[in-house]
Amino acid sequence: MKELRERTALITGASRGLGLVIARSLAREGMNLALAARSAETLERVAAELRTLGVKVTTIPTDVSKESDLRHLVDQTRKEFGTIDLLVNNAGIEAFRPFHLIEPADIIETLQVNLTATLLLTRFVLPHMLEAGRGHIVNMASTAGKYGPAYGAAYGASKSGMIAFTQSLRGELYKTGVSASAICPGFARDGGIYEVIRARTGKSTPWYLGSTSAEAVARAVIKAVKQDRPDLVVNFPALRPVFALCQAFPRLGEWIVRTTTRRYLKLAASRES
Repeated sequence: MKELRERTALITGASRGLGLVIARSLAREGMNLALAARSAETLERVAAELRTLGVKVTTIPTDVSKESDLRHLVDQTRKEFGTIDLLVNNAGIEAFRPFHLIEPADIIETLQVNLTATLLLTRFVLPHMLEAGRGHIVNMASTAGKYGPAYGAAYGASKSGMIAFTQSLRGELYKTGVSASAICPGFARDGGIYEVIRARTGKSTPWYLGSTSAEAVARAVIKAVKQDRPDLVVNFPALRPVFALCQAFPRLGEWIVRTTTRRYLKLAASRES
């Protein structure tokens, strides 16, 4: 989907962090926006800002863990705009704790918000995209989905599931005019899950892990949609060669990931436990 102007984007988790920056970038591309998050008040403030960019914006308070809310979100977006051309599954929560200490309810919530909501909302949007013969689904995954991090088992599992889901969709949707992409940010300095970890620990990520920015992630979303990219890993230094090494030499890759990430994530987990 190369042309975004005057098309409609539906974004979850749109009231702050990566979702807000993505919404701004899509508005600059001329897309009308349906914004979903739990806080109606915060959504309205965001919408007022985005309307100054000359696009139409509607807000739909939504708890993505509730199927009824997701159905309502799709119905209201179509009622307002008539179509949904881009779905950005961005809503997510983190759960960095030693796995033997994490509460079962937190495991369920992490999978429900990050993965199940992504599958269900896509399921509700997809028939309309297929009927129109156009559309794109962006699933905001993570580098944690490329290689599961220590102390982030539930989170990594949910993000890995999002990547596999995207791959399955691309196979099914080939030549339908509809497609899907996974975006895999690293440690975002100014938005997303890792901003929460940095605030909790009081420490930035080590230099060798690198990082990214919310603006870089937003640019990746637009690139993925316009170029129909299967996935984009957004981090500097580049991590894709590391993931390729992990696939080719699993023991060596495991050692590299464990050595570079375990200490920092253990600190994050200890501050949460």
